[in-house]
Amino acid sequence: MQLTVASGKGGVGKSSITASLAFLLSKNREIVALDADADTPNLEILLNVKEWTEKKPFEGERVALIDSQKCTGCGICAVHCPYECIYPEDNHYRINEILCEGCNVCSVVCPEENVINFKPAVPGYVKWGMTSYGFPIITAELLPGRPNSGKLVFEAKKKAKQFDCDLLLVDAAAGIGCSVIASINGSDYVIVVVEPTEISLFDAERLLKIVDHFRVKALAIINKSDVNRDFSEKIEILFERKDIEVIGKIPYDRAVVEALIKGKPVVEVFPGSPFSKAIEKIASTLEELL
Repeated sequence: MQLTVASGKGGVGKSSITASLAFLLSKNREIVALDADADTPNLEILLNVKEWTEKKPFEGERVALIDSQKCTGCGICAVHCPYECIYPEDNHYRINEILCEGCNVCSVVCPEENVINFKPAVPGYVKWGMTSYGFPIITAELLPGRPNSGKLVFEAKKKAKQFDCDLLLVDAAAGIGCSVIASINGSDYVIVVVEPTEISLFDAERLLKIVDHFRVKALAIINKSDVNRDFSEKIEILFERKDIEVIGKIPYDRAVVEALIKGKPVVEVFPGSPFSKAIEKIASTLEELL
């Protein structure tokens, strides 16, 4: 069973919710947590990973190399490079490996033979370790400026499936990019976290188009629901029309900030807080669904 927590907009509390759900759901079942926010993975902080058991490079791409001894300095490759990553140096040209995406245009337009070749590149890592709560976490970690976040997430999911578990709990990235699509693919349920603002709802509706495309059952959580009660009711009505169940409304709670400072799930350090009480009800609802 795969449960993915996603949000169209960043900063709506998705990772805090995921960490607390992982803490609660792990009490009754074998779970594996997966941080699929490859650009900015931070679930490991909230789930207290002290050290990693394995950190494996993912060779999912290639970058171009220019042989400076054979390059005539004509600059045709630089003119046609769609990523503007080729620049002159002395009497030849060089390639910025951070910007290069291995598209092959440079080698096609180069008038000389065997001047431009390619080498494997590492866009990121897949790492795993044990949380202090007794279940494993797998993290997809993209290096700065590298593409192929979707492929990296798929690789991380392959690693996650090597563990014997009842539930794979995925913390997706915000937005609707490649890593989010890779996260949603294969899910049994996607929880869309939204806050009561026009921007958050707009982005959530864009995300729901991706969820619909993969024919995955969508659920919803309204975070900070009491900040704008009227708009929260509007969101509920809109989701009801889309046949999306709102499984929880979480009030604004200062305890979330305090838990982030401590680097722990809210339900662990502030079990009686409004946030924790709401998450406990959500976890109970999910137990029935899963």
